Amino acid sequence: MAERLTLDILTPQRRVLSTETPWVTVPGSEGELGILPEHIPLVTTVDSGILAYEREGQRRRAAVHYGYAQVQGDTVTVLAEMVELAEEVDLERARNAAQRAREMLRQLSAEKEAESQRMDVYEAKLKRALVRQQLAE
Repeated sequence: MAERLTLDILTPQRRVLSTETPWVTVPGSEGELGILPEHIPLVTTVDSGILAYEREGQRRRAAVHYGYAQVQGDTVTVLAEMVELAEEVDLERARNAAQRAREMLRQLSAEKEAESQRMDVYEAKLKRALVRQQLAE
């Protein structure tokens, strides 16, 4: 029985990681997927989330953003749009980006509500005009 997996993480721009590990957890689109040696072969979609693995006796993590994972034999290959290792993340920049995204979502939500109200007004006007036409005919 194999005791280790080979984990390869790639993006279109680079090979992010190639290491051996006793286990891997992947943020699948349907939930977290735990992989141990001798796992059944599979291909699954990867959601945006935290991929975890063990290296040199320590738990390591990477942010993965959308892609695919394949388990074949004792090799786990993750192909993702974007991957960031913990040491590559600028925490302050990430916090600022989250704040900007929240503000934009609030603004878009308000615009959507205003647009929805305008739609209601014009749907009512159309209904009145159609009723008037029906009455006049």
